[in-house]
Amino acid sequence: MSSVAVLFVIAPPVWAVGAPGKPFNKIDTREVFMRTIDIYSKRDQVAQRILCAAPDQLGRIQQNFSAHLGFQGVSVTAGGPDWFGAVSRGLEKLKPEIQTVIIHDGCCPAVPYPVIDELEEAVQKTGAAVLTLTPGMPLARSDERGHLLERLNPATLREIQSPQIFSRPVLEKAYAGRSGIVPPPQDDAAMVRALGGKLTTIPGSRLNVRVGTEEDVRVVGELVKMLPKPRSKAPLSPFDEAQW
Repeated sequence: MSSVAVLFVIAPPVWAVGAPGKPFNKIDTREVFMRTIDIYSKRDQVAQRILCAAPDQLGRIQQNFSAHLGFQGVSVTAGGPDWFGAVSRGLEKLKPEIQTVIIHDGCCPAVPYPVIDELEEAVQKTGAAVLTLTPGMPLARSDERGHLLERLNPATLREIQSPQIFSRPVLEKAYAGRSGIVPPPQDDAAMVRALGGKLTTIPGSRLNVRVGTEEDVRVVGELVKMLPKPRSKAPLSPFDEAQW
């Protein structure tokens, strides 16, 4: 796998109206976004880690988390005020050798490691890959007052999950042409698709719940405990074997 950068985005997504996210809430004793960063701690191909924030989040991060982030090799940047502004700033900070970019919502700390492995394989097909799920419950369209209208067919709908992965040229081309997209895209994959790019889709995970509400904090706290452990790429040391 080519050199990979991960952009951890804690600015609110465009589509998350009413539930912008709880990146600073704690699961046990560790913040949601810090748990998301932990997912990539043992991925040797990740050469750069960037936390992409909105301007109003930057002071809090610098005051409370700079030491922890520095220890993990995570740099911090702010642009905005929205998701796309934060990602744009992160793209400006990429090292020259980076060829693949993962964009990971900082409020999604329960992504199984094998799913990320599959994403890294899938991006080589079209230069962009996303996680999708068929909705697990009935869906209906509503009016602005919340009154239910027609039912929707779940078989024709997909939930789009984070993270998403892109080759660097594909992603940079999409951001360069973003201002001309009508209607405005809801996420990075939609931006790539709107400009003629192709997406490879792979199955997501029901464990991958986004922390958007206080209730989600409690639910994801339990889901994190269910995540499979990453496979060790190095032989176990005598100390490691003794622990087993």
